[in-house]
Amino acid sequence: MRDPENAPGNPAAGSAGPTRQLQELNAQLPGVQEEYRLAKERWDAAVLQQQIVNNRLAAAQAEDRELTAQMEADAKRQEELRDTLAQIARTEYQGGSRDNSLAIIFGAATAEEFVDEYAFRQTAARVQSNALAEVEEIAAVNRNRKSRQEAVREYIEELKVQADALVVETEAARVIAEEKKAQVEQMLAEAERLKAYLESQRAAYLRQQEELERQQKALLDELAVLVAKKKAAEANGGGSLGKGFLSWPTAVPYITSSYGYRIHPIYGDRRLHAGTDFRAYCGTEIRAAAEGRVEWATSKGGFGNQVMLSHGIVGGKVLMSSYNHLSRFAVSSGQTVSRGQVIGYSGSTGTSTACHLHFEVYVDGATVDPMTLLPSL
Repeated sequence: MRDPENAPGNPAAGSAGPTRQLQELNAQLPGVQEEYRLAKERWDAAVLQQQIVNNRLAAAQAEDRELTAQMEADAKRQEELRDTLAQIARTEYQGGSRDNSLAIIFGAATAEEFVDEYAFRQTAARVQSNALAEVEEIAAVNRNRKSRQEAVREYIEELKVQADALVVETEAARVIAEEKKAQVEQMLAEAERLKAYLESQRAAYLRQQEELERQQKALLDELAVLVAKKKAAEANGGGSLGKGFLSWPTAVPYITSSYGYRIHPIYGDRRLHAGTDFRAYCGTEIRAAAEGRVEWATSKGGFGNQVMLSHGIVGGKVLMSSYNHLSRFAVSSGQTVSRGQVIGYSGSTGTSTACHLHFEVYVDGATVDPMTLLPSL
C-alpha cells in the first residue's frame, strides 16, 4: 500500500501545510514578541516622561501661584504702611511742624504737654522710619519675586510645549504597543488553533494507519491461504526469480515512491511502504507485469480497486503481483492474462489523493521490493 506520507485521504496529507504554518509561526513569534517588548518599553518610558513633565509643570504652576499670593500679600502690606505714613504726615501737618526740642518746649503749655508731645514725636519718627524701611524691603523682595515669577512662567510655557509633544508621543507609542500586543495574541491564538488541528489530524492519521495495517494483514493472510493452496495444487514452474523477471506495469515507468521503511516527516513514526508507486495520470493503461491468472478484480478498502495476479510457482516460490487504486478494470476474476496485457486503468480509488499506480509484488505471500524483479531503469 501507499505510505502515510503520500497516502491520499490520509489526514497526514493535509497536515503538511498547517505544520509548515506552525513552524513558520513559531519561528516568527519570538521576533514579534521582542518587537512588542521594545514597543511596550518605549510606551512606558513615554508615560513616565509625561508624568515627570506633568509633575514639573504642576510644581511650577504651584510656585507661580505662591509667588502671586506672596506679592498680593506684600502689596496689601505696602498699602497698610502707606496709610500709616500718610496718617503720620497728616497728623504733623495738622499739628504744625515742630522739628526740634526747643520748638516743642516753647510750644508746650505745660511740662506734661511737653513730655507727651516729645514722646509722640519720637514714636512717630520711629514708626515712620520703620514703615519706610519695610516698604523699601518689600519692594526689593517683590522685585526679586517678579523676576523669579517671569522665569517660572517661561519655564511653565516650555513645560506645556513638552507636555503637548509627550501627549502625541505617548499616544503614538501606545498605538504601536497595542498593535504589537494584538499581533502577538493573534499569533499565539493561531498557534494554538494549529496545534489543536494537527493533534486532531494526528489522531485521525493513527486511526487510519491502524485500519490500513489491519487491511494489509488481512490481505497477507488471504495470500498465505492462497499460496498454500497453489503449492499443493500446482507444479513448480522452474526457473528462478531475479532482475527483469517482471515487466514494467506502465508504458513509461516513472517512479514517484519506492519500496521500504521511512520515517513520517510530520508524525515521526516508522512505517513500511510495501510497494512502488508509478506516475500514471488518470485513465492510463495498466499492464500485467507477467502472464498469470486474475485471482480477483475488486475493491479492497484502502487499496481501492485492486487486480491481484498469480504468476505461478517460480523456483519453488509462489509469485503474485497487485495493481492498486485503479479507476476501472479491464479483466475479471479467473481470467488468464498475458505479459503486457491491459488489466485496468489508473485512478485514485481507496486511500489516495491523486491518480497513480501502487504496485506490489509478493513472494510466498510476503511483500518484496518490486525493483528486485523489474528491469533496470
